[in-house]
Amino acid sequence: MPSLDFRWLGTLAIPLKYKSMGQVTLVASGAVFAACGIGIAEVHAQTLSGSPSNVASPLVPSWYEEVADQERPFWTLQKFPSQSYMKEYFWNFPPETPAFFRDSLFQIVARTYYLTRDNFNGTETDSWAGGGWIAWRSGLIANTFGVHAALYTSQPIYAPSDRDNARLLAPGQDSLAMLGQLYGRVQVGDQEFRGGRQLVDTPLINAQDNRMVPNTFTGVTLVSLPDKDRKYDYAIGYLWDIKQRNSNDFIPMSDALFGSDVRSRGTPFAMLKYRPVPGLSTAIMDYYIEDFINTAYGQIEYDFDIPKDKPDLVIGANIYDQRSVGSDLLTGAPFHTYQASAKVQTSYKGWTLFVAGSVTGDESAIFSPFGSKQNYTDMQQVSFDNAGEKAFGGSIAYDFGSAGLPGWSAGVWYTSGWDAVNPVTGLAIADRREFDVWLQFRPKEGPWKGFRFKTQYGKVWQDGNARDAQPEFRVILDYTILFRPPLAEVAEKRPVYMK
Repeated sequence: MPSLDFRWLGTLAIPLKYKSMGQVTLVASGAVFAACGIGIAEVHAQTLSGSPSNVASPLVPSWYEEVADQERPFWTLQKFPSQSYMKEYFWNFPPETPAFFRDSLFQIVARTYYLTRDNFNGTETDSWAGGGWIAWRSGLIANTFGVHAALYTSQPIYAPSDRDNARLLAPGQDSLAMLGQLYGRVQVGDQEFRGGRQLVDTPLINAQDNRMVPNTFTGVTLVSLPDKDRKYDYAIGYLWDIKQRNSNDFIPMSDALFGSDVRSRGTPFAMLKYRPVPGLSTAIMDYYIEDFINTAYGQIEYDFDIPKDKPDLVIGANIYDQRSVGSDLLTGAPFHTYQASAKVQTSYKGWTLFVAGSVTGDESAIFSPFGSKQNYTDMQQVSFDNAGEKAFGGSIAYDFGSAGLPGWSAGVWYTSGWDAVNPVTGLAIADRREFDVWLQFRPKEGPWKGFRFKTQYGKVWQDGNARDAQPEFRVILDYTILFRPPLAEVAEKRPVYMK
């Protein structure tokens, strides 16, 4: 990979001479320029973040594979590997450069996104935007203190005001531009305290980066810095506000849940992931909003240890438990609901086959205002999580790398849902079904590394609407550059820059 010579910076840095830290974390964060070609450069599309367990599957549709949705912070520089989907350039600072600069990470993401949909209610949605983000993560001062910042934008290219609701832009098809992340970090051992505007990477609260700009949050958190040799990861904290993916503004967590300003409430949360034995992964999480809701989540997956010349097998199950609390401000009446889902997945010679089903409690639909959903029947347009709804479906995907076309993949997915009811009236809701197809190019090496192209089409059918079908088409292109310290193997050849 190219190397950038920054020895001139040493003349500015010499008076500081902080102790070298050698510890870096990279939070998939945000930032931007792309509209109308002002692009400069990518972190569920595999990048730099710990993703939900269903994200990494080659069978999961490509819209899960987003940029900021992933965070893989490794708490020592030597454990920070090459990033498969980013064009990497290595710093070449002189040895006297303070670790604050020498061990920093700088990410540039350029993205353009087009979405069009004929809605059930007879209206149309049509939007094309360009933008992205720039993000900088410092090294540590005194092996302890650091900062992180990210600037995001999304600008309209084609955005008729009467065809809103693509969520690529602000309401009214207005532009997005904000300082989405700005926080201080205190690293103690293999964990980090963060305070300020930040990404959160948990099953229930996350970036949901499937448009132009991700969700970010204001709060204080304590997170482990993941290590492939450790069996657990955790996150705990308190969040006051959320900046949703189609908004410039941070609003209280309770407002995002309710949809308007009723009573300002924050959200304490906690998450634990545990991998007790090879192939087995588990996760549990809970968040609570006083007078509104409590949501708990659990997941278990097992990847069978099967020889490489045989079909692989993965099974998994997860469950949401959601209930009203306190004054029942969310619906005006108490409720207790759930959604359980399970999957079976097998892969062989580039092919991946996946079947999944889910069932939802009849007292309420599932509320999920703070990030992507984790049920295995969550598709491009709908999640099959209405009250009482059952769903079953399957998918087949192919990685064309097995046919000599590395980076190319494609797939189809179909799911049908039935038995949904209105939890207030008890009346039946019409059955629905969805068909999705996608094509993606995202190479891990070669001259196109860092580039991603994907196109996807999804169609939902449901009786009783102005239109019986709701087709949607998306095209996404982005390019990611990461400036970073040298890899460990490079460091062995150039030890003067890695002391």
